[in-house]
Amino acid sequence: MTDLQSETIKHMEGYRDTMSGFTDSVDRFFRISERGSNFSTEVRGGIVTFLAMLYILAVNPLILSSATGPELFQQLVTATAFAAFISCILMGLYARFPVALAPGMGINAFVAYTIVITMGFSYPQALMAVLLSGILFFVLTVSGVRKKILTSIPLVMRASISAGIGFFIVVIGLYNSGIIVHASGSALDLGDLSSPGVSLSLLCILFTLVLWYMKKWYAVLLGAILTIVIGFAGGQLFGWDTVVEGASLIPGVGTAAVGDIVAMPDFGLFGQVFDGFDMFDRSMIIPFAVSTLALLIVDVFDTTGTLLAIGHSAGIVDQEGNIEGSEKALGVDAVASVVGAVAGTSTTTSFVESTTGISMGAKTGLMAIVVGILFGFSMFFAPALAIVTSACTVGALFVVGLMMIVNMKQIQWDDPVNVATAFLTIFMMGLSGSITDGIAFGFIAYVIGMIVTKKSKSLSLMTWILAATFLAFFVLMYVVIPRI
Repeated sequence: MTDLQSETIKHMEGYRDTMSGFTDSVDRFFRISERGSNFSTEVRGGIVTFLAMLYILAVNPLILSSATGPELFQQLVTATAFAAFISCILMGLYARFPVALAPGMGINAFVAYTIVITMGFSYPQALMAVLLSGILFFVLTVSGVRKKILTSIPLVMRASISAGIGFFIVVIGLYNSGIIVHASGSALDLGDLSSPGVSLSLLCILFTLVLWYMKKWYAVLLGAILTIVIGFAGGQLFGWDTVVEGASLIPGVGTAAVGDIVAMPDFGLFGQVFDGFDMFDRSMIIPFAVSTLALLIVDVFDTTGTLLAIGHSAGIVDQEGNIEGSEKALGVDAVASVVGAVAGTSTTTSFVESTTGISMGAKTGLMAIVVGILFGFSMFFAPALAIVTSACTVGALFVVGLMMIVNMKQIQWDDPVNVATAFLTIFMMGLSGSITDGIAFGFIAYVIGMIVTKKSKSLSLMTWILAATFLAFFVLMYVVIPRI
């Protein structure tokens, strides 16, 4: 053996020792072996989870651009990826919990369509509501009040809010893709199904549903990719194009034309929650407070339910049935909302798609770190995502909505008060285009029902407060203010 070969072997052995020491340190920090996993499994789980969440990089900017204008699409991509990057890293390092975070579905639509478009707030003002709701969530979590709130709000409302948001985002997806339109003789009607863009939207739903029926974790991702490929080919070869509300549904044409593939991240929205914020008129104080409260309620229930599901899936439950690290995870989720608002996007929250990585065997925060790193790299590919249109993401909205509607199974349907509460909450969210209105109608209907059926003594103080707040909101917004 030559001196060069001997030196090479020593270097290789030193490298292996270094890598072994590194993986051992990582193992101890994240308790990987203790939880029955290993380094490669955690990395693989992180990659799979990122792929399952990849659609959010296109869907979130598309929804929020309805409030900001399409010219800020790349800034919204950067904000989305940056919020997910920071939040996932925090979750992995501090909570060491196997959950990835990104701007949440449903909440982003609430910010764009309700707070900005319907209520008339500017986008920075909407971000301020997101910021304040995150701060309140954090205070409630560290003070222990969150647990009391969860137990004080009736189960039917908790289940109905989640299901209603599912219905809400499905309606938005169908409308933005042209499958449903406003009608003259009725509220809604089918769009022009023969139009190339609308047909492409239907194909996207079909592809995604078929894969979802087959329980493929990549259903949403592959459904979007197939739609992009078919739409792009049709646009280039056959001149397909469909414009809905000023935006093209066909990838690669019109407003969805391909530009650059790679570019430096555009942080133009970073800090706009402060720099672009202008104080609103006094008449908007109540709507702003109600919007902040609605964001807080949705985030509390959505996050808690997601973390419970993920904790049980990962098997990280103690002898008393409590999820290990859930309190720290809730704290990170609250901080993530603040991070998202500062970055320039809607509420950042835990994603149930984390179960895809868990199904691969991941059980620790290292999985979240891997997802965060991949989101960090994705900031450089914002221009390429401009090709993705509403026709390519309607399948994702459809399936996410279906998964949220499943929560209706928790409702006791033999109680007429529950039936009325659930119906009003769910349908008013979707048909009024406002999550706040749905929650408001639900709480008011529930309290009235409990009073009439002489069960009002069982109502918690929190339920009374929320119902009174929403009733005051309606009176002020639709009776007092219009007459001033």
